[in-house]
Amino acid sequence: MDKQIIYELLRDNLCIQDKALQKLVWALYNNFYNDGVNQNILLIGDRGTGKTTMFKEAADLMDIPFGEVHNAFSFDSINMKLLANGLVQLGVNSDNYEGIILLHDFQDAFIRGHSLEFNAMVASNILNLDDFGYFNTSNICFVGEIDTDNVRDIFGNDLILSDLDTNSFTSPTLSIIQSYLTNANRVVENEDGSRRANVGFEKYVSDVIKNRFLASTTLDVFKQRIYMEDMGTEEIVKALNSPISTLNLYKDELLDDYMISDEFMRRVAGYILESGEGLHAINAAIENTFMSDLKSDKKVLKKGSLFMSRIK
Repeated sequence: MDKQIIYELLRDNLCIQDKALQKLVWALYNNFYNDGVNQNILLIGDRGTGKTTMFKEAADLMDIPFGEVHNAFSFDSINMKLLANGLVQLGVNSDNYEGIILLHDFQDAFIRGHSLEFNAMVASNILNLDDFGYFNTSNICFVGEIDTDNVRDIFGNDLILSDLDTNSFTSPTLSIIQSYLTNANRVVENEDGSRRANVGFEKYVSDVIKNRFLASTTLDVFKQRIYMEDMGTEEIVKALNSPISTLNLYKDELLDDYMISDEFMRRVAGYILESGEGLHAINAAIENTFMSDLKSDKKVLKKGSLFMSRIK
């Protein structure tokens, strides 16, 4: 199938992130349908902007086997067992371990100081996974998924920038930007003398860290960088109307006119924006919206809906 056709089919389903989707399709197509050097991918964006969904839909349509790895980068080490399990997922469909490995929370590799070690492993095309043996990864595309939605997520639980004390970092990546983190920058004093975190500065620091992810030796391995743009109300409404939207799971429960109404869509979109979880919050957004309307005696549910029991 031509890559332009693949892109158009996916764009019709996903309805958002057109530029990022185009770059992803082009990269995967060149990796698996053209002869050439395999490029790994950094998939970068705020939490809930559709990174995982976009990747999975592309891999499914292009019939590329993929495995997923969660929490591979702990504070102490790289979890070789989890990496081996991800590779074994490919082995179900491919004897020579050809396909894609999606590394969730890849920012942890940088934050916890494992990026250089992991990059060296990937660049060698042979992964030595200790007790699990050696794996030839020359036909594997690694996709590192990085969430950059706010500073707290990027730094993890060990550092919260709204703290007023001076912090020291063990991670080389964080040490680079330590000079930025003065109390004068991090704290804003209100007229009444109370102090609060400088949210704008936290966003600035998160951008600095994001740029560090794309520098140094990482670029030698993860060559293709794909940014996901921030989503607004209009983009979320488009996503809700997508053929693959979670909203479709409620078609047997909600009245048709109610579910497609502009008011309902925009209220759901507003909940998603306020949640800070992006599209991960879609189920809660949908259910909180129509349950609120039920309490206001609006006609919302179809006859026989499973949600009727909630209001009895």
